Amino acid sequence: MVPLKSGSRPPWVGLGASVWLQIASGNAYTFPLYSHSLKSVLGFNQRQVTMLGVANDIGENVGIVPGIACNKFPPWVVLLVGAFASFFGYGVLWLAVSRTVESLPYWLLWLALCVATNSSAWLGTAVLVTNMRNFPISRGTVAGILKGYGGLSAAVYTEIFSMLLHNSSSKLLLFLSLGIPILCIVMMYAVRPCTPASGEDSAEHSHFVFIQAASVCPWVVPSHDNSVGVSEVDMLLAEGEGAIGIAQGAHDTTILLSLFSFCNFVGRLSGGAVSEHFVRTKTIPRTIWMTFTQIIMIITYLLFASALDGTLYIATAVLGICYGVQFSIMVPTASELFGLKNFGIFFNFMSLGNPLGALLFSSLLTGYLYDNEAAKQHGISCLGPNCFRLTFLALAGVCAVGTVLSLVLTRRIKPVYQMLYAGGSFRLPQCSNH
Repeated sequence: MVPLKSGSRPPWVGLGASVWLQIASGNAYTFPLYSHSLKSVLGFNQRQVTMLGVANDIGENVGIVPGIACNKFPPWVVLLVGAFASFFGYGVLWLAVSRTVESLPYWLLWLALCVATNSSAWLGTAVLVTNMRNFPISRGTVAGILKGYGGLSAAVYTEIFSMLLHNSSSKLLLFLSLGIPILCIVMMYAVRPCTPASGEDSAEHSHFVFIQAASVCPWVVPSHDNSVGVSEVDMLLAEGEGAIGIAQGAHDTTILLSLFSFCNFVGRLSGGAVSEHFVRTKTIPRTIWMTFTQIIMIITYLLFASALDGTLYIATAVLGICYGVQFSIMVPTASELFGLKNFGIFFNFMSLGNPLGALLFSSLLTGYLYDNEAAKQHGISCLGPNCFRLTFLALAGVCAVGTVLSLVLTRRIKPVYQMLYAGGSFRLPQCSNH
C-alpha cells in the first residue's frame, strides 16, 4: 500500500477536492449529449452509434487496472493517468466531430471513446479508495457523500452544455478534453492518504451533515432547462424510464427521468448515512437494507406490470430510491468484509455488474420482448402495458432471488459486524489491511 502521510487530522480538504473530482468522473454520462453529432456529422448509422455506446459503458466500468494501481502508486499518479485518458480520448473525438481531422477510422473513434470514459474509472477509484482509507470509521457516510455527488455530475455537465457551450457537441468534447485534466492537476495534490483518526471526533458528524446538506442544494435551485433533471446514474436506466413512460401513456417523460434521477440521488446519499447509524447503534449488517429494498422493488415491479392508474410516478420514485440505497450499501460493505488493502479491485469488480446487467436485462431480455410486442402492433414503437409486463415480472422474480440471497448473506456476516462495531463504534483493527 501507499505510505501514509503523518498526522491524525481528518483530511477534510482532501474530501472537498474529491467531491469535485467525483463530479468530473461522471463524464461518461455525457454520451447522449454528443452522440447525435457522431451520427449526423460523421454519417454513422444507428448500429454504429449503439456500438459506440457499448464502448462508452466498457470504458466507464472496466476499472480493475485502476484498482491495482491504487495499491502501487499514490493517488496523484492514478488521477494523472485519468487526466491523460480524458485528454487523449476526448481529444480524438473532438478532432473528428469538429472536422479538424477528416476521415478518422471508426475503430479509432471506438477505442478513443473507451479510453476517454475509462478516465471515470481512474478518477472515481482514486478518490473513493483514498477517502475510505482516510475515514475508516465513517465508511458508509463517505461512500454515500461521494456517490451522491457523483449523481450530480450529469446535471452539472448538462448545465454546462446548455448554458455555457450553447448545445455545441464539439465545444463539449473540447471542454472534456481540457477541463477534466486541468481540474485533476489542480486538485490531485489535495487528495492524499493520511493517518486515519483512531477514535470518534465530536466535530466529524457536523462536518458530514454540512457536506450532505450542501449536496442537496443544486437540486432545489430552480432551473430553466428541463434536461438538467436527467442527471444520473445509469443513462440506460434513465432512457428505459422514458420508454416505459411512453408505453404507459405519459405525456412528458422528462418528469419521469427527473424524478428517477433525484430519487436515485436521495437513495445514494441517505443509504450510506442510515446504514451507518444502525450499524453503530444496533450492529445491524448493512446488507439488511439491501434485503428491504429488494422486497420493495418486488412490489414496485409488480406495480409497473399492473399499469394501474396513478402508480407510474410513485413506482418510479420508489425504484430510484431503492437503486440508490443498494449502490451506497455495496461500497462500504465490501470494504468491511474484505478490508481496504485491495478495496479498489473489489469495488471495480462489482462495477462490472453494470455493463453485464445492461446486456442481459436491457439488450437481450427487454429488447427482445419489446420488439415482439411492437411487431404485434405492426409498428416500431410499442404502446400499452403489455410492452414491458413480462420484463417487469421477470425482474420481480430476480429481486425475489436477490432477497433470499441477501438474507443468507446478512445471517452469515452478522458475527463480523458484531466484532467490528461492538461498543457502538467501529473497532479499527491493528492490521492496516482492514
